[in-house]
Amino acid sequence: MVNSKTGLFKGLITAAAIFAASTVAHAQGSGDQTPVRLGWLKASLSTIVQAIAEQKDLYAKNGLDATITAVGSGNNASGIEALMRGDFDVYFGPMSEMARLNAVAVEQKSNPPLVAVGVGTPGASHLVLKKGLAYEGLESLKGKTIGVSSPGSIHLIMFRHFLGEHDQTTEGLGLNIVRVAGSDMVPALLTGQIDGFLHSQPTPAIAVANDAGFVAIPPSEMGEVGQSPTSAVMVRRDWAEKNPEAVKKVLRAFRQASEAFSEMSEDELVAIAQESIGAEPEVLKSAIPYVNPRLMDDFETAADIYWKTEIAAMKGRGEIVEEYEKQHMFDFSYGNGN
Repeated sequence: MVNSKTGLFKGLITAAAIFAASTVAHAQGSGDQTPVRLGWLKASLSTIVQAIAEQKDLYAKNGLDATITAVGSGNNASGIEALMRGDFDVYFGPMSEMARLNAVAVEQKSNPPLVAVGVGTPGASHLVLKKGLAYEGLESLKGKTIGVSSPGSIHLIMFRHFLGEHDQTTEGLGLNIVRVAGSDMVPALLTGQIDGFLHSQPTPAIAVANDAGFVAIPPSEMGEVGQSPTSAVMVRRDWAEKNPEAVKKVLRAFRQASEAFSEMSEDELVAIAQESIGAEPEVLKSAIPYVNPRLMDDFETAADIYWKTEIAAMKGRGEIVEEYEKQHMFDFSYGNGN
């Protein structure tokens, strides 16, 4: 099954993906500041610590002259490819596409080009169903149409692991999985194009606020999946080996942004979230309590959980080769950026 997908993921490595992004160049600082090109998935509150780092000038304060590029919802594969091509030095977003790309390298007996140096946002996946549907357990999902932001969505992968813990599969339930951009999920619910969706906050809160749907399964009810990291600071191995201090500075900025998230007032956090990802203030206020976008302190334990959930699900479906191991994906040597 893996071999049938190899051509597809070779394409990920070599194709010129559609790259819908906006770039903001920071002219802050000079002299001995280290230039760094950083991309991030601007899709939800899951990656909001990047916006906090940007707003609070944490890159400049840590000796970095950062150029920030935002990648839209559903385009995570484009962000990962841009990192692999060298358009980015650092990328902050989900790891699933990186796992696929690196696994192809392992299958071809070459060195995986990318690596995660820090992970965060445990338990971001929500299953939302449209208003009026009765949910009385997984059996009630049979035959439903569920929207995901992309075929490689981390939320879909995590949900499949959750189903597996209950001896179920998307195929066994007859789920129709369709691609819907995060910004279109609530309208799709309201117009009856989908029965539900898998996504992170604030999209579930927007659905609730618009009386379009309800949270059928929150992260707290997804078992191991609810503890698994859904975002990562990723770098090209060759760049990181040549620029270890820059990697540490980036991680330090993300750690400081994580601490700031814990200390900021609700109004300040809502203002940053509204400017960076949109959504109404009241919706953001209702979503924030259900989000933990911080980098996780115990990187190795978080990587173990990720391995038991997302990677196990991907291997089980033949999406990546069995020979793919933790050292192909994680580098713990940069610590917390100190």
